[in-house]
Amino acid sequence: MGSTVRSCFLKCLLDSHAPIKLVHNIETIIGRSKLTNIKDQACSRQQLSLKADCEECLVEVKQLGVNTSGLNGFALKRNLEYKVEHGSRIEILLNNYIHVIEFDPPPENYEEPKLSNKRKLEEEEESPRKRKSLKMDTDKVKVKPAGENVWEDIDKGELYVFTSKGVKPSHKIAAFDMDGTLIKTKSGKVHPVDTNDWQIAFPTVQKKLKEHVEDNYKLVILSNQAPIGNGRVKIEDFKKKIENIVIKLDVPFQVYIATGKGFYRKPTTGMWKVLSEQKNGGIKINMDESFYCGDAAGRLANWAPGKKKDHSMADKLMAENLNLKFYTPEQFFLGHSIANVPMGKPDFNPKELGNTPFKDNLIGKEREILVLVGFPGSGKSSLAKHIEKESGYNYATVCRDVLGSWQKCAAEATKLLERGKSVIVDSTNPDKESRARWVSLAKEKKVSCRCAKMATTIAHAKHNNKFRELMKVNHIPVNDIVYHTYKNKYVEPSVNEGFKEVIDVPFSPRFEDKESEEVYRMHLLEK
Repeated sequence: MGSTVRSCFLKCLLDSHAPIKLVHNIETIIGRSKLTNIKDQACSRQQLSLKADCEECLVEVKQLGVNTSGLNGFALKRNLEYKVEHGSRIEILLNNYIHVIEFDPPPENYEEPKLSNKRKLEEEEESPRKRKSLKMDTDKVKVKPAGENVWEDIDKGELYVFTSKGVKPSHKIAAFDMDGTLIKTKSGKVHPVDTNDWQIAFPTVQKKLKEHVEDNYKLVILSNQAPIGNGRVKIEDFKKKIENIVIKLDVPFQVYIATGKGFYRKPTTGMWKVLSEQKNGGIKINMDESFYCGDAAGRLANWAPGKKKDHSMADKLMAENLNLKFYTPEQFFLGHSIANVPMGKPDFNPKELGNTPFKDNLIGKEREILVLVGFPGSGKSSLAKHIEKESGYNYATVCRDVLGSWQKCAAEATKLLERGKSVIVDSTNPDKESRARWVSLAKEKKVSCRCAKMATTIAHAKHNNKFRELMKVNHIPVNDIVYHTYKNKYVEPSVNEGFKEVIDVPFSPRFEDKESEEVYRMHLLEK
């Protein structure tokens, strides 16, 4: 090396962190950390091992993490060592978190790297700000297609991602549902009898897809597949099905498979979030030029002669959540108009919900028992906390979900009343019998008794319950049987039952942060 003293750096193409110095002959571990500003759980804390040889101007690269890393657009094999040169592109996760190896000063007689699909930095020609904007636009940045088929699993199998050979990041996304959109069953049944029960849905599918590839769209499949999550379909069998479908379609696809009930499942936007933030090579998606096509559009029965109503609205509602153009398969592949197609609407639209404050009359002027009435998820617990706080904690709550039985609730309520507190009964209390216990206890203890009836509809309550599940709030999930049982038992509360007053209480949402509100304002239910 003579008298030349070189340094080696790992530089982020999007300038999301300072260059990382790779010390001569010292191993540097790169992954999810403050050093890289990577928070993606798919990236291990020890994802890559890098060791620079500043004399030979080479860096040894070895993948340590479970999920695939990339080198110049090609997937690495775990625990194999690769030697790379100045200018080589390191992808901490394949096609994502792209960095470049740089020696300073560069090697003498420097030429293009032997691994040919390197992205040029253009540092001498462009300012940092302009250089960053170029990297976000596929019309101006050369992007390399995936070199081989790659499967990844995220969140312990809640989401599987398949990137077929030839997929390129793009600012334009053409996204599709799979079943009933790109394929249909051979058997004619609604659900496939096995992983071989499929055929292309429309004769124009391949032609339309190839046209969009030629127009620089990235093709994506977003599919709910609960049978994988509940064990009725083996993931290895389904992976083979996906690979065969992509071969048949004869175009490169990135496929997202949501197997659980969480944020990845449509209509929530978890799959799109992973696509846009982690799996598009750092290129910002142009939402105006992108679109989504799916058959779960909420069309009513006989939307076409003899057609049954759509099984859900999940595809259409996900597109609404993303403010993304939406097409039905017949629109996109066959050119049909939907102007006269009868379309259903969701039973509850969270975007239309206002921020109605709680009424001033919720806090009584005398010691009392306040009996709450409402579906699970109707907002009773939030109301109880509000009353406790606003009353200066002169009210205390008894909750059957916490104490286990109405008898234990009554015993605790008695203690609270004897200590001079008013009592809030946080239970569903759908019928006269369940409410009569509290009217009787109030008479016995010579205190007032009022009823607060939540105005929340069953669809709204289901939305709230889904929100609690997604935000991992400590509540027991509620199924449809519980809701229908409540609905069948429900009797409208009345002062004739012995209540001094019955108050109608509109739902008043409260959020801990902006992110929580953004999730709440999405369509979370499939119908």
